[in-house]
Amino acid sequence: MQNKKSSTFKDMKNRSRAPGHLLYAVDEHPPWWMSALLGLQLVLLIVGPITITPVVVARVAEIDPGQFSWIIFASLVASGIGTFIQVRRVGKIGSGYLLFIGSSGAFIACSLAAAEVGGMSLVATMAVLSAPLQILFGLFLGPLRRIITPLVGGVIIMLIVVSVLSIALDLMSGQQEDVPQSHYLLVSVGTLVFILLLAVFGNRVVRLWSLVLGIFAGTLMASFLGMTDFSGLAGESWAGLPSGSWPGFSLVPAPEFLSIYLAFALVTIVGGVETLGDSMAIQKISQRNFRKIDYERVQGAIYADGTSNAIAGALGTIPNTTYSNAIPAVELTGVSARRVGYCAALILVLLAFSPKMAALIAAIPSPVIGAFLFVLLSMLFVTGIKLAASYGLNYESGIIIGVSFWTGYAFENQFFFPDMIPEAAEPFMANGMAMGGLAAILLSLLFHLRPAGQASFVVERNVRDFTRLQNFINEYATARKVAPYQLQKLHLTAEELFAYLCASEEFKAPRMQVNLRRENRKIYVEFIDSSSARDLDFVLEELEEKDGEVDPAELGLLLLGKYAENIRHIKIGGINYISFDLPDEE
Repeated sequence: MQNKKSSTFKDMKNRSRAPGHLLYAVDEHPPWWMSALLGLQLVLLIVGPITITPVVVARVAEIDPGQFSWIIFASLVASGIGTFIQVRRVGKIGSGYLLFIGSSGAFIACSLAAAEVGGMSLVATMAVLSAPLQILFGLFLGPLRRIITPLVGGVIIMLIVVSVLSIALDLMSGQQEDVPQSHYLLVSVGTLVFILLLAVFGNRVVRLWSLVLGIFAGTLMASFLGMTDFSGLAGESWAGLPSGSWPGFSLVPAPEFLSIYLAFALVTIVGGVETLGDSMAIQKISQRNFRKIDYERVQGAIYADGTSNAIAGALGTIPNTTYSNAIPAVELTGVSARRVGYCAALILVLLAFSPKMAALIAAIPSPVIGAFLFVLLSMLFVTGIKLAASYGLNYESGIIIGVSFWTGYAFENQFFFPDMIPEAAEPFMANGMAMGGLAAILLSLLFHLRPAGQASFVVERNVRDFTRLQNFINEYATARKVAPYQLQKLHLTAEELFAYLCASEEFKAPRMQVNLRRENRKIYVEFIDSSSARDLDFVLEELEEKDGEVDPAELGLLLLGKYAENIRHIKIGGINYISFDLPDEE
C-alpha cells in the first residue's frame, strides 16, 4: 500500500536515502587537516557576501569610510560565532548540521533606510530588537506554519529584489565625476558577463566559485582602467584590531523608528522561513539513512539564526541569515561532518582580525560590487520563486502572489497616492517589500480564517470520550452534507488515530484538538496532540514492510493507512501535528 505525499512546507515527509557518495556523515569525524581545508574552501565561497553586503549599505548611506573596517570585522565575527552555534547546537539553539550564517542581502533595503536616518547605530538597534521575532517564529512554528508559509516567504523575497535592484544599478552606473561613464559601463558589464559565462559554461565546481572569480576579474579590469585605489593596504597590518569604532545603539527613537522596525520585522520572519527550507534540505543529504525531517532541529536552526542576528546587531552590523551555499558544497565533496563547520567558524573569526583584508574588500570598486549585487539579487529572486512554487500553484496561491507582488511594486515606485503617505511612515509604506509582504501575510491569514468547511473540537484524552468526538463528526457531516461512505471512512480513521494517541502514557496536556476542513469534496483531518506517541510515519512504514502476521493492536493503524491519504506526522516543540486526507471516491 502506498500513500500520496504532499505538504505545506516543501518535502515535509521525504524518505529518500542520503547520496551514495557521502564520505563523512554529519556525526562522523574526518581528519582535522581535511576538515580545515574544506572549511577554508567554504569560507572562500561565502566571505564575499558576508563582507560586501554590509559595505554596500554603508557605502550607499555615505557612512564614514573609516568605519568600513569595523563593519567588516563585526560581520565576520558575528558570522563565525553564529556558524559555530548553528553547527554545534548549544542546547536547543542550532541545527547541528553543516550550515553557515552570514550577512543577509535581504536586509539591504531596510538597513539602508535605518542607516540614512540614524547611521549604523540605528541599524544595530534594529537588528537586536528584531532578532527575538525570529526566535518567536521558531517557538510558534507549529501554529504559524499555515500562515507564514513558504508562499508568503517567497513573495517577500522576490519583493526584496524589487526594492534593492536600483541600488545595484546605481553602483554599476557610477558615482565619481572624475571617472568616465564608459569605464563604469565596461567594468560593470564586463564583471557581469564574466560571472554569467562561468555560470553558464562552467561545471558544478566552477559555478560555485563564479561570484568569487567575478569579483577578482572585475577588480583586475578596474585596476587597468585606473579605478582602484589600494594605497591604504600598505599601512594595514596582516593581523590586529580593526580601525574605526563600535557605533553603539540609537536609544532615542526617531519619528521613523516604528516604520523602519516593521520593515526589519518582516524580513526577519522571512529569514526564518528561508532558514526552515535550508535546514530541511541539509538534513536530507547529511545522513546515511535519512528517514524524515527532524523539526526539533529545524526549530534549532531558526533559533540560531535569531541569536546570530542579535550578535550581529550587538557588534554594529546588519543582520544575518543561514546560507544555503553549504548544501551544493556537501553534495560535491560528500563531507557533511560538523568538524568542517567548526574549522570554518574559526577561520571566519581569524579573518576578522586582519585589517589588511578589510582594507582590500573596502577598496573593491563600486561597479564590481554593483555587478556582484546584481547577480546575487538575481539568485535571490530565483530562491523566492522556488519557495513560492513549493506551495503549489492554485487559486489561493495565485491571489496571494499576484496581489502581493504588484502591491509591493506599486508602493516601491510610489504609484499609489504617494503624497498621502505620512513622513514618519515613509520608510515602511514606500518600501515595496514591506507593503507587499504585509499584503501577503494578511491574505494568507484571511485564507486560513475563512469559515467555509472548517470546524474544530477539543476532546479529552480518554477512549470513553470518543462518543463526543463521534457526535462532533456527525454534526459536521450533516452541516457539510458529507456522503455516507465518506462519513464512514472519517469515523473509522478518526477512531483509530484517537485510540492510538490515547494509548500514549506520557503527555503534557489532558486534551487534544481535532480540526476538520472540507474543500473540493475532500476532507482534511488534523489531530493536535502533546503526547509522546511514536512517530506515526515510522510506525506505518514498518507495518508496510511486514510480510507475516500483524499484531491485532496494529490493525487499526493498517486501516488508517488504507483509507487515508497523505498521512503526515510532524513534531514541533513537543506538539504532534498529525494530518491526513480523505478523498471523495468510493
